[in-house]
Amino acid sequence: MKNRIKELRKDKKLTLVELSKKVQIPNNTLSQYENEKRKPKLETWQALANFFNVSVEYLKGYLIAECRWCGNKFVLTSDKDKDRYFYCPYCGRSPLTFKTK
Repeated sequence: MKNRIKELRKDKKLTLVELSKKVQIPNNTLSQYENEKRKPKLETWQALANFFNVSVEYLKGYLIAECRWCGNKFVLTSDKDKDRYFYCPYCGRSPLTFKTK
């Protein structure tokens, strides 16, 4: 699954140079992250997630499921998991809500 750095940058109407200045990461490095030619370190993922106000998991491209009943959230590692987790693994109830952030 593809990370969402470029998508979120464009949603905020920022260029690579503008984002680079805001998060203090060289724009050529950000470009490599966006195109998945290079993987950020955990602290870089966290800095970008904080800037975009999303979770690191969401930024990495994962889907987040949340139980409507108990409120627990968990990360789905593939699109196939969406069908597999019709019931909450914590309380066993359904349906689940699939979060975008």
